[in-house]
Amino acid sequence: MKLFKKSLLAGVATAMAVSGAAFAQETRTVDTITVTAQKREQGIQDVPVAVTAYDAELLQNAGVRDLKDLAVIAPGINITSTSNEFVTTARIRGIGTVGDNPGLESSVGIVINGVPRARNGVGFNDLGELERIEVLRGPQGTLFGANTSAGIINITTARPEFETSTNVEASYIGGDANGWALSGSATGGFGDLVAARVYAATRQRDGFQDVQTFGGPRTENEDANQSFYTVSGQVLFDFNDDVNLLIGADYTERDEDCCGAPSIVSGPTALALNGLVPGSRALPGSEDPFSRTIRSNRDTSQQIADQGLQGELNWDFDNFTLTAILSDRSYRLDSGQDTDFTGADVVFRDTNTNSFRFNNLTFETRIAGQNDRFDWMFGMFYSDEGLRRVDSIQMGAHFEPYLGLLGGSPTLVTDLANGLGAAFIPGFTPLAVGAGTPLGGGNPIGDAFQQNGESLSFFTHNTLAIGENTDLTFGLRHTTTEKEATFDFGDSNVPACDVWETVFGDALDFSTPTAGAILAGFSAGSGVPIPSLVQFGTFTCLPFARDVYSQIDHTQSLEENELTGLLSLSHRFNDDFLAYGTLSRGYKAGGFNLDRFTQAGSSAVDFTSVLADPTSYPAQFDPEIVNSFELGFKTEWANDTVLANFYIFRSDFETYQLNTFNGIGFFVTSIDGAQTQGAEAELLWFPESMPGLTLQGGVTYADATYDEFAPTGTADVDRLSGQNFSLAPEWYTSGSVTYEGNLENGMTWLAHLDGRWVSEQNTGSDLDPEKIQEGYALFNGRVGIGAEDESWRVELWGRNLADEDYIQVGFDGPFQPGSFNAFLGSPRSWGVTFRSRR
Repeated sequence: MKLFKKSLLAGVATAMAVSGAAFAQETRTVDTITVTAQKREQGIQDVPVAVTAYDAELLQNAGVRDLKDLAVIAPGINITSTSNEFVTTARIRGIGTVGDNPGLESSVGIVINGVPRARNGVGFNDLGELERIEVLRGPQGTLFGANTSAGIINITTARPEFETSTNVEASYIGGDANGWALSGSATGGFGDLVAARVYAATRQRDGFQDVQTFGGPRTENEDANQSFYTVSGQVLFDFNDDVNLLIGADYTERDEDCCGAPSIVSGPTALALNGLVPGSRALPGSEDPFSRTIRSNRDTSQQIADQGLQGELNWDFDNFTLTAILSDRSYRLDSGQDTDFTGADVVFRDTNTNSFRFNNLTFETRIAGQNDRFDWMFGMFYSDEGLRRVDSIQMGAHFEPYLGLLGGSPTLVTDLANGLGAAFIPGFTPLAVGAGTPLGGGNPIGDAFQQNGESLSFFTHNTLAIGENTDLTFGLRHTTTEKEATFDFGDSNVPACDVWETVFGDALDFSTPTAGAILAGFSAGSGVPIPSLVQFGTFTCLPFARDVYSQIDHTQSLEENELTGLLSLSHRFNDDFLAYGTLSRGYKAGGFNLDRFTQAGSSAVDFTSVLADPTSYPAQFDPEIVNSFELGFKTEWANDTVLANFYIFRSDFETYQLNTFNGIGFFVTSIDGAQTQGAEAELLWFPESMPGLTLQGGVTYADATYDEFAPTGTADVDRLSGQNFSLAPEWYTSGSVTYEGNLENGMTWLAHLDGRWVSEQNTGSDLDPEKIQEGYALFNGRVGIGAEDESWRVELWGRNLADEDYIQVGFDGPFQPGSFNAFLGSPRSWGVTFRSRR
């Protein structure tokens, strides 16, 4: 297997670089590739930006259906999925945003047909018929606005055409999970002024993870399945040579089970879990996580609906062009979660009380013009968004018995039906086994969070020819952001926690001398060690279980004004060599932790002050500010059949939004200082001696580290000081080899191989050593045969050909110190696709 991987890697690594876009097969030169990295069509080698462009043909050969598929062929990108489809994150050059907190916006902007998608995961559905995808690396805070501090993934789908055509595609999917896919589209004109395009697709696949349900209530015995459909349509009104209007609508619905996470390390708490439910967690060293068998007695279903309307007007005047884009989008998610990720019924989230709603209205208008020496652009962007999150972690039948065993209760060892036992905490009458209630007790919908935000930006982007071959590009953007968040905490009714609050008071600080004396008395009376009592008290009195939080309703707000921009100097030494240097400043908006967790992620908050003034609850985090420098060299060789580019970059974060998982939930805090620096090389080659061959690929070295900072008092955060980012390998390589040839009788054939290798990385946000993933390689392949006129084609394809086992994201086992789980990468799959175009 190792020899097979090395052979494949050697074949792919022949090409190190960026892929081409928008070139015709017969042209076969790199100087015809165009991009819209500066919101106007330009040659890719003329733009002073590190941009990679992928055309429809390459995306089809690589099997790119959504942005997760893009990571295999795109250098410097890392894309991961965790607890559901919404929690899908892109990183560029080591920078990105991880976590399920919808108050946190992404560092990598995703723009589809000119409309930004403002949250993680919202842009990761089926993309439909693609024209091209562009990846812009580094801060893009001038033209693309806030929340682009790491870069942009800019997606353009196919527009309506006046010439009538249809496309049908059907696939059978095999491997560890069987399935099928069907899609179709049609485009054509209605007279000379109106053209339309419609697209529809559905994909169904079994889950590639088997589930042990331990009697439920879950009944579904598969996980990571796929079941969705999507429809979209566009109508183009081509009024005359100067004015056109494009109106589009789309709708996607998913009903799937996702995402269980097997155990990668089991600590001593596994003994307590197995004392309650034998086999509910793997014992230390007893199971391979890549057997893809998970333990989940609770539902992990997710129902997603994503829909939107948008319109784009383009109007050419004598001296400038006016563009206006209006969109209205909504996103809905209801998802269940086996929150303890075991077969025991400890804690869970139910689809009825775990939901997210997001609505976003955007409007952008800009005017652009040019003369012999000056290209200019001025614009305005407005966004109005509203989101609502409902969250309720619920106790299962084994919550209190498990914590009793964890604390060492002698009563529970012999008689689980006694709950925690009166000897364990004097004055506590435990729930009987099976009497689980929501940890939001009296309020069946748990906690509700609502956030409304408005953003208004004015921007300009200009290029001045200051010499015959020298250009100065400069831009500014001023952004005003206003957000208001409402926190509506439900009841908290955990009897064990009520006892602790009664004994210790609202502050519940186990480190005080008074608390030490009380714990010593408990220990002497019950025989339970003081550390076990502290651990038990901490788990039973986490923020979502604290009675002191019950019925706290309050509102907090923020307002930010930020100026971002860029200054770039480029010089073309000859027709085939451009060099540039760019200084830029990026910005990502601040926000709120939309849950009960504090910035410290602990229970050591002065809850008395929270009661007196709910706005003192430390929910807010600061904006993310980055300053970046990039030096680029763009070259063409061999009669413009070779593109070879090289970049050096460094980004310094004045403030960085750090998002870590503390074993129960994600919490965001802002730290002073982080950086990423490195270099990239990219190559695209159309060998003149072999007209059907295309070689392309890239190499990225990125050293992304946190600055050293003063202790915060939280171990999960303090561990990161001076260390490398999580999910940020130092080395990324990617490449592809494609050959298209002709056969007799008007037939053609295709062979395609693409691959990716990344170096070692820590997949956990808190950098626990148990979460390290060693370097690994992924390879995809495709062979096909069809008609030269593309009327039909049959292809055999495979993904993850070497069946590489790897971890996407590792995390602490909730309520299980010393245990760790992980979301795994997809196993090998293969399929057959039939495609017909008329």
